[in-house]
Amino acid sequence: MKFRYILAAAALFSFVACNEKEVFEKEQYKNIFGFVCESDNTKEKIVSLHLEEATTYVSISMGGSNTISQDVTINFEEDASLIDAYNSSNFDTDVAKYAIALPQDKYDIENYSCTIKAGERLGVIPVKVYPAGLSVDETYFIPLRVTTYDNAEMDPEKGTILFQVGIKNHWAESTGTAYNMLGRRQNITDFTTGEAIESTASEISMPGTKYIYPYANDEVRLFPGNETYSTDHHKMEQMGMIIEIGEDTDSDKVREVTLKPVRDLIVKMVEPSDERYDDMYNNTYSIVDDGFNVYKTFYLQYYYSVDGTNFYHMKEEVRVEYKKDKDVDEGFEVIEYEE
Repeated sequence: MKFRYILAAAALFSFVACNEKEVFEKEQYKNIFGFVCESDNTKEKIVSLHLEEATTYVSISMGGSNTISQDVTINFEEDASLIDAYNSSNFDTDVAKYAIALPQDKYDIENYSCTIKAGERLGVIPVKVYPAGLSVDETYFIPLRVTTYDNAEMDPEKGTILFQVGIKNHWAESTGTAYNMLGRRQNITDFTTGEAIESTASEISMPGTKYIYPYANDEVRLFPGNETYSTDHHKMEQMGMIIEIGEDTDSDKVREVTLKPVRDLIVKMVEPSDERYDDMYNNTYSIVDDGFNVYKTFYLQYYYSVDGTNFYHMKEEVRVEYKKDKDVDEGFEVIEYEE
């Protein structure tokens, strides 16, 4: 009798084990697709302001231990409500931080359908972007939602995507590029009166980090001196400074720059004819090999005032390690190190 119980138990165990294996294998080999994105269903691509047209891609990935045995076609559409939900969830009533839809004239999607071929795992949707005029102060999304599909299952949490388009130029990306600053600042008398400028305090050393942002194809934006950078719109209008970088007209790999305010900042470049001019800080940009590393380097010199009461003479070397990027480096050359 005991032996019969053992046989029955063994048979039952074998039956359960076989069923579990069958279920496991079915789950293991299930093909499920979804947009390739972050946990919040966003995905950012950075495009160069130096290009009139940039092609980037939205990706859809197919999961499963085995590749698919037949083509899977996925159709999708734009859904502006996805941006509304994102803004409400992340920023509530703080409208100033809201993301917006990428303007229709700034991109083109020729086909709102994607096919993942049999034996493959990835499908891509080409997106042509026209970056000129895009603002670093905006978060731009193309909101997409899967509508129909065949021959597979969709991950319900990855059936939408907010495809974010950011911008960059040769000097900075839209998330901000951190430059090292070696600066010297001195309090001076009002430089706007036309009278001789006098020092009112000793010159002080001012090392630090300066964040630079793309502003246009040949322009970047930053704050003067050691003013703390802020994304606040009013602070930007009050203290923002623009550097416009010129061409390498003398073929010496050095480009002259022009400094100007975003709006309210009082700023004046120190010219060679000024008796306070320091020729090391000659308002130029170049890529310099110092014998140890290669740096994108600005040498800046200017007078500035944020409030019209306190006036400063600022001299600064601002640099960041140079990393090649074919999308933004055309026409730029390195000044080689000479022993």
